[in-house]
Amino acid sequence: MDMYQHSAALILKNFQNKVHISFINERTPFYFISTAFLFVTIVLSLMSAIYATENFSDFFPQAGEYYGKPIHDISVVDKICWYFSQITHHTLVLLFFYFFLALINRKSEQYFKMVAPLAMTISVLYFYFLYPKQHLEIHQLPFYNFFSHFMIIFLVFGEFMYIKDYTFKETTHCFIFILTCLCAISINYALRGVWSYNLVKLDRFGGWSLVSKTVLLMYFFSFMFYFVKYKGKENFGLTTKDLRKSTSFFSGILGIAMFHFLIRKPRQNN
Repeated sequence: MDMYQHSAALILKNFQNKVHISFINERTPFYFISTAFLFVTIVLSLMSAIYATENFSDFFPQAGEYYGKPIHDISVVDKICWYFSQITHHTLVLLFFYFFLALINRKSEQYFKMVAPLAMTISVLYFYFLYPKQHLEIHQLPFYNFFSHFMIIFLVFGEFMYIKDYTFKETTHCFIFILTCLCAISINYALRGVWSYNLVKLDRFGGWSLVSKTVLLMYFFSFMFYFVKYKGKENFGLTTKDLRKSTSFFSGILGIAMFHFLIRKPRQNN
């Protein structure tokens, strides 16, 4: 018996020596729970798309003529194409990979700074554009819908508190995911002939107007994260060199904001 106990002790000691001690830390439970819930949310939302029988504004499991053309989203390809054209699902997948990588100690703060403003933006847009049309209370939403638009806010802020640094030039990195979303939306339209949410119509002014507003909102959240991290520090970490390099960018952002203000003003007068 002593021999077996001694062998077991040696095996356990060797195992402890091989396993990196820092693999599990104080943030591991948070990353595990976040990864698990995001995975469940993605699976449930994907299954909901695959087995859906009810039409939406941009998804038609029931055959018919919509927007002047026959559409029947019956194939798995059509449903997956629609799924990934939804900015919400796009963001869920991006967040899942961040938290999964953090769980296995491959966390990238650069990646988080890109996806966090997008997550906040889609939550705001959902509650502004889509939630009022559903005529449901918050507690009546399906789990995957509730989690992907409401609970991810707490995931983002729960991780943001542990982000060590945020530089000024990183505030624009989030725009890369605007490009990936636009690519997914364009591919979806090319294959199915339907624009995402029947709102992001990239062949007309209204669609690009919505995209530009989304860009402004996303940068607002990105700059807010930067501002919070540099609160109380001298000049918020900004230098004259940084501001000089950003002149063209900020003039573009200001131009978009002024454009929307000017085209909105006549409508208010009417």
